[in-house]
Amino acid sequence: MSRRKPKLAFIENDSSRKATFRKRRTGFMKKIYEINKLCDVPTCAIMYSPDLPQPDVWPDPSEVRRLIELLKNVPEKERNKKMVTHGMFLKQRIEKVQEKLNKLKKENREKELRMAMSQCLAGKHLNGLDFTNLHEMGWMIDEKLKDIAVTKSRKENELAEINQPLVGQPPAHAASANENTQDAIQLAPWSVGDVLTSKFGDVDDQIMPLGD
Repeated sequence: MSRRKPKLAFIENDSSRKATFRKRRTGFMKKIYEINKLCDVPTCAIMYSPDLPQPDVWPDPSEVRRLIELLKNVPEKERNKKMVTHGMFLKQRIEKVQEKLNKLKKENREKELRMAMSQCLAGKHLNGLDFTNLHEMGWMIDEKLKDIAVTKSRKENELAEINQPLVGQPPAHAASANENTQDAIQLAPWSVGDVLTSKFGDVDDQIMPLGD
């Protein structure tokens, strides 16, 4: 079962806010440690608490200073390439949510138009639809007709390729006739000599001797 995403808003209740901070601070430091060990990448964290005079630092102040100096030595263009401010983070989240909302609106609109078309096919009049609805319905019908035409053309081409005979291949009935003829010749209980004998008698007897 997936966890429900928390609402990203300021917690008004003071005790609940402090309890949430303590819980998430521990979890955040644990994640930093896991990334460092599992991925072997330099990591550090500095977290200020409203109840403590000094910030929480991981892993230790000297390592944090070293990593900060390394970051400062990176060219500004490269350094800012993957850095995100709080405002940039919120903007990215808003854009993603807006994109998802627009997608849902489009899907709902298509469902409404399909329902309206189904009602029209069932005999309901179009008098209750305004110009915008009629225009969008007409556009959807045109798109569906285009899809049908493309699918039909593809199916016809596939069927034509299947039914097309191979080049140079003799017709099936001709090959069958030749095979039957050869079989009949091989199975017949006679020979050419037998035919001549039956028709003209013994061939040797019919040859006249040459005179001296």
